[in-house]
Amino acid sequence: MENTIDSMWAWGDVEEKPRFLHSMIRVRNVDNALRFYVDGLGMKLLDRYDFETGRFSILFLSFSGYRDGPAALELTYNWDQGEDYTHGSGYGHVAIGVPDVAQMFERLVEYGGTQVTPPKVLLAGAPQLAFVKDPDGYAIELIQTRRAGAPVHG
Repeated sequence: MENTIDSMWAWGDVEEKPRFLHSMIRVRNVDNALRFYVDGLGMKLLDRYDFETGRFSILFLSFSGYRDGPAALELTYNWDQGEDYTHGSGYGHVAIGVPDVAQMFERLVEYGGTQVTPPKVLLAGAPQLAFVKDPDGYAIELIQTRRAGAPVHG
């Protein structure tokens, strides 16, 4: 991952319409966060920028790339943060679509996740959903993106 001026334009440099780019959360431990999001959920680390003068790092994760893929998640790590972060009353969750909610709900425990709400369906015929917390306590909603009996593409 080369950090150049051109890489700073990863979101696009000829866009004509607004679009959602990323959400940011602060993390206490980069390794724990990467284990959960990359190893557990299967996201890719797109870039990492370490700012010595500001004493922080930002890491961009996504399931694809910057320009044509879904929005990214920015993890910010403040090197000298001594106290735990609070999530406040305004934070809700980050929603991530997965083919098998029940399987991912169980899997993420191995990667530092905490199970919160087991898989359930809110309306008959709707996708399953479940909630877990990442290693920093952020709520992650898992939403089923594959119907039972749907053909597997690969």
